[in-house]
Amino acid sequence: MLGCFPDPYPDELLYSVCARFHDRVQYPNKKNTMRELFGDEAAIATVGLPSNLKTLVSSLPPGSPYTVKRLINHHTLYPFYAPFLDPKQARQLWSDMEGARGPSIYMRSGVMASTVQSMEWLRFCPLCVQQDKEQFGEYYWHRLHQLPGIEVCPDHEVRILDSQIRIQNPQTRHEFVSAERGIQPPKSRSYQLLNSHQDILLRIAQDAAWLLRQQHLALGLDVLAERYRELLAERDLATYSGRVRVSELLCRFCECYSSELLDQLQCQLDYDSQHNWLFRLVRSPKGSQHPLRHLLLMQFLEHTAESFFRLPKQFKPFGKGPWLCLNKAADHFREPVITECEIVSSKEHGKPMGTFYCSCGFIYSRTGPDESEADTLRITKIRAFGSVWEGDLKILWNDSSISLRGIARQLGVDAATVKLHAAALDLEFPRRGKRLTTRMDRSLACSPPAEPNVSETSLERYRQKWLMARQEYPEAGRTALKDQFQEVYVWLRRNDREWLEAHLPARMKKTPPPKRVDWEHRDTELADAARQAALHLQNKSGKPTQITIAAIGRELGQLALIQRHFDKLPVTAQALSELVETREAFALRRIQWAVQSYNQEGICPQRWQLVRRAGLRPEIEALPTVQNAVDEAIESLEFIPLQPNREHLPQQLAF
Repeated sequence: MLGCFPDPYPDELLYSVCARFHDRVQYPNKKNTMRELFGDEAAIATVGLPSNLKTLVSSLPPGSPYTVKRLINHHTLYPFYAPFLDPKQARQLWSDMEGARGPSIYMRSGVMASTVQSMEWLRFCPLCVQQDKEQFGEYYWHRLHQLPGIEVCPDHEVRILDSQIRIQNPQTRHEFVSAERGIQPPKSRSYQLLNSHQDILLRIAQDAAWLLRQQHLALGLDVLAERYRELLAERDLATYSGRVRVSELLCRFCECYSSELLDQLQCQLDYDSQHNWLFRLVRSPKGSQHPLRHLLLMQFLEHTAESFFRLPKQFKPFGKGPWLCLNKAADHFREPVITECEIVSSKEHGKPMGTFYCSCGFIYSRTGPDESEADTLRITKIRAFGSVWEGDLKILWNDSSISLRGIARQLGVDAATVKLHAAALDLEFPRRGKRLTTRMDRSLACSPPAEPNVSETSLERYRQKWLMARQEYPEAGRTALKDQFQEVYVWLRRNDREWLEAHLPARMKKTPPPKRVDWEHRDTELADAARQAALHLQNKSGKPTQITIAAIGRELGQLALIQRHFDKLPVTAQALSELVETREAFALRRIQWAVQSYNQEGICPQRWQLVRRAGLRPEIEALPTVQNAVDEAIESLEFIPLQPNREHLPQQLAF
């Protein structure tokens, strides 16, 4: 049981808490700390997304306030990554952190597959550490400062600096290094971020800090992409049906962010690819993207992370009902009595079109979205006036004291509309009154008439034009031909519709949905292929390659598949866990390779030369099995006839 486990400070990494524990107990062997905290001396001192947390919590004294939930939410980087993962993937990541599945954590979070690499050094804000020293009496590692893309402290608006502690260091991978040992505050007082992108970097840091303080933000990748498209539509960069204008988006995005900044944040865009990370964010998601890229897109859409995640879950371009009835003839005019609104996306311009149905029979439509209170009083088109409106028209029409324009004002339409509907209702013409009201030449809602007595010559001429268009563009579909030869199409549709329908291209068949992946079958095949790949790597001539998950994945050309769908490949996962080579086993294989090399060269090396050629690090060379293998190798090479040893040559002669 841990009797002196430190209380975590605000925003402190769990790594930092464990490092302070290590400094307190002063174990002579750093692996004792690992055994004490995680029950395994081979555990890795992970900075951002640690595992074995159930074991750690079980070692704390009874009644300790530090649960797995509290440690993950307040002292790891999980809250930064989780909102941008599929909910199932986020739950599995949480489970991996609770248990002992450390190697799968970085696959699950997408960190391994991302081109946004983790930080190389542990980092700190020079003003934060001064403040920590004054308040708590010691330095500690902050979560926020270790996130990729965070270049400025949001509290002090100064540069974040690198410490002397390398995160990916084989010599300290089993050791927690405290901030007290790793930070040397700079003597210079010039901490300002001399960067033209300071405002953007500051907003990114503020968004990241907000994310680290949140819980339960997982909306789902589909919801994120849909929300991005809705915001793009408001800026005329997408239609409200979801089609993104990618060329315009790319142009505007690059105007907002310079290539220099995108390079600095490891978010470079491939301008020639239709599958760059920006386009993948706004299309139907096929995998997770790094949170930093989401934050850049949110900022481009003029949202902070907080305002973005607090947007209503369902897009409502006309607000929440009930909606206003705009029938001037109704006694509930401009009152919120409409409960039925049908929303479609306009084929003409892609904007949402709402059609509102009132119980009085009045039906009107409006192009959205509503951007102000005044928009709720706007009508794009009246679809039907209804019985209430028509009843008032009949009464007013028979009242000779009211002029035609007076009727129009009372009913909220123009005089021509009044006359059209009066004719449709068979009201009396001419109307009684001071001025004569005559019937209009046109009738209500009449389609454009066909030309009377169309000549055979005209028919033949337009038919030939259409057939030539079909011949010139044999692959074109109906819509493309209609747009390009609009005059011919409209004339034939009015005057020779039956012939036109018979000579239109066949309707495009809908692409059948892709077949569902048989993951069980793919898992079995991939596991067999992984075994073959591992055998090939092991027997490959030349300098040995360590058999790792990444090496097997690259050999198969399936690394991305394994990383993204690791949870769907249990048989493959089991096979990989059996095939991957420990550092000790890899060292033994390198020794065998070095012996073979010296045999072929006819050289009897000294011990240090063999160790160097085999690439043995000091901590590996110190292992008993490795020492024995080196001793046996030296013995086997003692009787080789001596040849000139290039490793003894002066450095300038070596080639």
